[in-house]
Amino acid sequence: MFNYYQMTILEEFVEATYKRVNITSPLHITVKELAQRLNVWVHYRPVGSRALEAVPGMYSMFLDSRLDPDQQRLDFLHELCHLLRHAGNQMTLPESFTRMQEIEAEQFVLYASMPASMVSRLIMPDSRTEAISCLMDTFGVPYDLAAIRMDQIQRRILLGYRESKRKRRVYEPVWSQETKRILKQLDRQLIARGLPGYEDHGLV
Repeated sequence: MFNYYQMTILEEFVEATYKRVNITSPLHITVKELAQRLNVWVHYRPVGSRALEAVPGMYSMFLDSRLDPDQQRLDFLHELCHLLRHAGNQMTLPESFTRMQEIEAEQFVLYASMPASMVSRLIMPDSRTEAISCLMDTFGVPYDLAAIRMDQIQRRILLGYRESKRKRRVYEPVWSQETKRILKQLDRQLIARGLPGYEDHGLV
């Protein structure tokens, strides 16, 4: 069913970034691995996590040393979004603009911690509870994050499935057997005269 899943533009950006630096396994989604591959200098200090780009292409990030490693990784992904996607100093930007950036960074964490390309390769249990546990175990994320991602994936698969059904209803006419027989007969007659048949136009 995952073939019906539809990615957002932000999610496609995450997938393209991971592909560019060859992040192909959940084991690669660590602070050390991502920092090395994306050229981010990470400093651990007892301060709130934040990131900055001193000069174009040179990234630095402070991670709160008081946090546990799992939370540091989520903070890293959040700040990574700001480095890769957002320009400007948040201290000088309008509040509505910074709020929009924060919302995008929160979504980025979902996509970057549990990428669709990796989730699609999993054999997911039918039970929602077990599927959430599978995401938690595979990607090392907390329950609430795994639950949000699981619901998001299921919702997007359902929307993609409905969209494919709608397109079929619009573009694939439903004809009776008798109509199909007549169209095939007309098709043979047109081809016999050297004319394009109905099949050439995707009608039968």
